[in-house]
Amino acid sequence: MLNKDNMNEALADAVMDRPREFFIGERRFCLWSPSLGMSLMLERHISELGINRRLLSEDPAMEALRLVAEKREQVCLIISIHTFRRFTDLSNGRRIKKRSDFLSSNLDIQELSQLLIFILSESNAETLISLSPIGEQREKQALIAKIKSSANSLTFGGNTIYGMLIAPAMTTFHLSFHEAVWGMSLTNLKMLLADNINSVHLSDEEAKKYGMATEKPQTIGMSADDFDRLKAEFQD
Repeated sequence: MLNKDNMNEALADAVMDRPREFFIGERRFCLWSPSLGMSLMLERHISELGINRRLLSEDPAMEALRLVAEKREQVCLIISIHTFRRFTDLSNGRRIKKRSDFLSSNLDIQELSQLLIFILSESNAETLISLSPIGEQREKQALIAKIKSSANSLTFGGNTIYGMLIAPAMTTFHLSFHEAVWGMSLTNLKMLLADNINSVHLSDEEAKKYGMATEKPQTIGMSADDFDRLKAEFQD
């Protein structure tokens, strides 16, 4: 279970994109952390499993066994997709199905359920963000956005995955479309965008309005007391 104590280890695993290995006889396979493209491929298959999220949290082994027993073919297909990394492989439906059949024929229900647990319990960007200082900074950024003078500005876009993930990745990190979709794990892509350094400057008027010093330009940083006071104001 990911928590603040093993946060650094989880971040290191994400950065290195370290796969989980398993063997069938002398054949070695890896479960890769999904890219954006792979995640979109998996979305429909995982939703069709009918996962009981409460049971998965309370007793993952039991829920995984149930899923394999009831949806063995679907589970094997999901595991098969996770064993490929390159776009050329992931776009080859026949190859994915062939490996899925191989997994189903060579692994028993216990082995398949263990692999499924690895896949469903993998740390994602949302969990890493919530346990890191990024989550706290996001709350501050949202509050700063409310106090900024924005009556004369309008924002458009960001309505789909194109504007929320792909375009920012291409613009900020000069990635190609293919690299953003298939070239890195979705966790790394989201973490890069979430932890990208940026500053928000407040005008003297804005700073004075909320009791902040104005000797020099202000950034998003503020004391805990200031933040709690501002948060309380906007909640009232």
